[in-house]
Amino acid sequence: MKHGIVYSEPGIYAGWPANHGAWQWGDEFLVGFLRGRYGNKSMHKILEPFQKMLARSLDGGATWKLEIPNLDFDCHEREIPAEAPEFSLSQNIIRVCGVYDHGGDECYGPGGFYKSSDRGHTWDGPYRFTGLEHHVDVGDMINTSRTRIVGNLLFMSRGQNMIWGTDEVFVAVHDGERFHYIADVLNDACRAVMPAVALTGRRLVAVMRRRRGGARDGWIDAVHSDDGGLTWSAPRMVGATGGRNGNPPALITLLDGRLCCAYGNRDFGSIVAAISEDGEHWESTIVRDGSEKFLDIGYPQLFLRSDGVPVCVYYWADANRWEQHIAYSVLDDLK
Repeated sequence: MKHGIVYSEPGIYAGWPANHGAWQWGDEFLVGFLRGRYGNKSMHKILEPFQKMLARSLDGGATWKLEIPNLDFDCHEREIPAEAPEFSLSQNIIRVCGVYDHGGDECYGPGGFYKSSDRGHTWDGPYRFTGLEHHVDVGDMINTSRTRIVGNLLFMSRGQNMIWGTDEVFVAVHDGERFHYIADVLNDACRAVMPAVALTGRRLVAVMRRRRGGARDGWIDAVHSDDGGLTWSAPRMVGATGGRNGNPPALITLLDGRLCCAYGNRDFGSIVAAISEDGEHWESTIVRDGSEKFLDIGYPQLFLRSDGVPVCVYYWADANRWEQHIAYSVLDDLK
């Protein structure tokens, strides 16, 4: 497997691609991330001011160019998002904003989204999730969603305000004008957040970040739906993500219909890929080994090159480049 750099700069901490969106048009990849000054803090050695960035590749991830978006994607709590104009998710992309640490700290509680009609070169918004008012702004609930879309389905999360780890995942559909709640995807006694979603045949599979209240370790669970998202299976474990709040997953469908899920394990400083034919049974392999000295890694996004090779983008640090940066791995062994 080949590893390379998407973005790295001396004195700068860059991280968390899973929080900031990823989009693809053939071999053109676009991924978001956050950067800030590298500083002396405990685990996340990032200091404000934060800046939300984009990186674009036109050659399947071989080379990358940094882009500064025309908007800051803040969806600030002092700014109530506007009503969105009519638009098609098949002809536009959207970038979802929710409440989370490092870049989402001051987000408007019910969340919002930005949209682009030119592959992320320019953006407008923020807009509110019209139609979901009773699902993302109920009592003490806040929107903790990131950008997770399959077709016209939007996978979202919500949690109790000021109570960490109470997130639950649900799915909504967009009809061009409004969003409509469909069903809860996973809502139990454990944290469920940051779903990644893909289709294999007619089966919809969602993998998500999990942790039990008071427990140290996190893990990835998978659920599936065979009726378009109306009902969902019980969760089955994909793999362990270690302590320090674990790690979220990425998910794509390979050309032969198998599923590829990527995530980080902070205990071992490693990036892991798991393969499944049905979304129920998974076999994992190490993509990249790190060091226990550099635990602040992971938060991947996955792309699929036109030749069927997956490309994983994540944030990373090691003895050769100790400041957190955005890296990629070409998973040619998994084609």
